[in-house]
Amino acid sequence: MSKPKNLKSRKEELIERLGVYKENEEQLAPLAARILATLILTGRKGVTFEGLVTDLKASKSTICTHLNTLQASGRVSYFTKPGDRKRYFIVSPNHLIQIMDEMMEKWSAQKQIHQDILDYKTAANQEIDQEEESKFDLEFHKDYLEFLGEAGKSIKKLKEKIINKHLQDE
Repeated sequence: MSKPKNLKSRKEELIERLGVYKENEEQLAPLAARILATLILTGRKGVTFEGLVTDLKASKSTICTHLNTLQASGRVSYFTKPGDRKRYFIVSPNHLIQIMDEMMEKWSAQKQIHQDILDYKTAANQEIDQEEESKFDLEFHKDYLEFLGEAGKSIKKLKEKIINKHLQDE
């Protein structure tokens, strides 16, 4: 039986996996994606600049460049602690909201296209004689529209929870 991986190696593996995902999903540079992944897996305690340099084994200038880019895009923010000159970087609380809003916009566009397709196919089916095999099957579009509606409701509910939690934490 293999020994369970320690937490540090599990975190490193997750940073790599999440980094690759973020690279592709958000079109980020590899190191920027790893910085974001590190911050996601660190949470609210934040990571210092020096911690990122050490953990990601990258040069200070490269980390600085990517941190500036991530901050400018609204993905990353920082806080300071009284009596401590260091900045602690975290994933911007608004970043998840931003991702959800972008997702909802895409789903809304998909929903409209599928509704238009469904309307067209329904009208076309009404014009076709009783030949059942030449009629359009409408079930996929109906099911997909239902899915998009339910998914949208779930995302809105999650977004409200995140916003309320953020307001409580302030």
